[in-house]
Amino acid sequence: MKVWNPINNKKFETFSYLPPLTDAQISKQVDMIIAKGLSPCLEFSAPEDSFVNSENCVRFSGPTAGYQDNRYWTMWKLPMFGCSDASQVLKEVAECRKTFPQCYVRLAAFDAVKQVQVISFLVQLPSKVAMAAMSGEKDMKVWNPINNKKFETFSYLPPLTDAQISKQVDMIIAKGLSPCLEFSAPEDSFVNSENCVRFSGPTAGYQDNRYWTMWKLPMFGCSDASQVLKEVAECRKAFPQCYIRLAAFDSVKQVQVISFLVQRP
Repeated sequence: MKVWNPINNKKFETFSYLPPLTDAQISKQVDMIIAKGLSPCLEFSAPEDSFVNSENCVRFSGPTAGYQDNRYWTMWKLPMFGCSDASQVLKEVAECRKTFPQCYVRLAAFDAVKQVQVISFLVQLPSKVAMAAMSGEKDMKVWNPINNKKFETFSYLPPLTDAQISKQVDMIIAKGLSPCLEFSAPEDSFVNSENCVRFSGPTAGYQDNRYWTMWKLPMFGCSDASQVLKEVAECRKAFPQCYIRLAAFDSVKQVQVISFLVQRP
């Protein structure tokens, strides 16, 4: 029982050499996770996207510290911060299983101090339900990754109104960030080997197709949300067939910290 047969035999994380865990066994693991002060989290993946493979993985070149191809699956809701009862986790496991019976589901645990995932094990192996049986999203809180592209923060919500965008811009300005608009044609708006230029070399943290075309310059020193809404309207008029997103940059950390769509084509 200690030797893994690598021929036509894929294994996933801790315990995957064992028979499927019962709910009682999962509950004991969750008790241990909670006792250690870790945050439980569920992730799921279709079988064809669940393992490292040149066909289903986007490769990031350069020394991206600690990066592992296909390490993260789609998250089921948010991590369960502050969870104190294993039954809460089992309830989410049951709901995820019911919604995605054809997917692998795993339970992970994150360490908020070390900022890393420290535990991960399967709580469901796929059933033989066809992928065509997929139907929509779950209560707007879970992204269905099958034939369904989403973009950044808020993209699971209905389109934001100008009033809602204005409130987000007020928050951006209050935090001392610099608003910026970017746009992209639909066919170039997502990560894909055909539509991506790969940057090689020491591009630490580089993500393929992360940046779209910039609309003018970032709005450094912007102090009024109406200035941003005016640029949004102008960009929408100029590029009605494009995705447009509003980003915010932190000039101290030199990174983009907020990004959300303000137009769908």
